[in-house]
Amino acid sequence: MAKFSSYPEEISLRKNVAENYNQQLKACIVTPSVKPDRTSIWAQYTVRVENRDILQEKLKETRIVHYPMRLHLQECFQYLELKEGNSPVAEQLSKEVMSLLMNPFLKEDEIEYVSQVMNNIRRADDWRDNILLRYTTPND
Repeated sequence: MAKFSSYPEEISLRKNVAENYNQQLKACIVTPSVKPDRTSIWAQYTVRVENRDILQEKLKETRIVHYPMRLHLQECFQYLELKEGNSPVAEQLSKEVMSLLMNPFLKEDEIEYVSQVMNNIRRADDWRDNILLRYTTPND
């Protein structure tokens, strides 16, 4: 509850981080968007990609990607006794999505670094035909 009073400010800061990412990444990916009649607290900045595993391998040393394991298979949910195959849609999407660093206190130079890495990978001639960075929203 102590953090509750700062929550609106943190949401505003997260929105600013997302807008900054959108501005810097729009040249290499279709950036996430929020429909006019909806809001987002930007808990994650998630993009959907083809050849996710190849891209993640390329990004491995940059440490700008998180949530590599399907949520329902993570240790904290073991008590649910879910197994591979119990959530086929989640499992398929987990092979196609990745989240970039997101928190309300990311500095401009950190956002710029992440964006430069993503832009450089997208522009590299040897990756141009092998990887497509894109974002889609369900039910669009």
